[in-house]
Amino acid sequence: MDRARYDRLAILFHWVMAALIFYAAASILIADDLPRGAFRDLIKTSHNSVGAVVVVLLALRILWRLVSRAPAMPSAMTAQQQRLAKLAHLGLYALMAMVPLLGLATLFLRGRGLEFGFFSIASPLAANRALSRSIKEVHELAAYALLSLVAFHVAAALWHQFIKRDGLMRRISFSRSSPAGQTP
Repeated sequence: MDRARYDRLAILFHWVMAALIFYAAASILIADDLPRGAFRDLIKTSHNSVGAVVVVLLALRILWRLVSRAPAMPSAMTAQQQRLAKLAHLGLYALMAMVPLLGLATLFLRGRGLEFGFFSIASPLAANRALSRSIKEVHELAAYALLSLVAFHVAAALWHQFIKRDGLMRRISFSRSSPAGQTP
């Protein structure tokens, strides 16, 4: 394994989860503007299902992370930058767990189950609309916090790629090629 890069499974987890989180955020924002009906219901159902998949993938990702060593940070990063990066990643992991779990709690407390098309999971909780509304508000605030941290993460990655030019993004890329002017 190239110690300067994550392994292929870790990279796959990263990008698949990024796409699913983007879909979950975009789909619910779009669904809120759609007229009531079957298409809106489909979008909301897919939002819920994607959230459940994110929870499962996150658990697998954490398990994989426990057995697979992360590559070292670039030597050009200061100790403070490395601490900030670790703190941001910890926040991302915490919010990637909290947001969908709160969303599932909201769904279940409404007395609804999860629909996956070919199978469903019934609500394991007794319906409690008042508690559901409160948890939904926390879910939405946590989702905005997650999106803000994702924006920070993307901005930091772009800063490393285009300003620092330290090859940091190569750690999470499927490509084995080196940036122009750098040796692998």
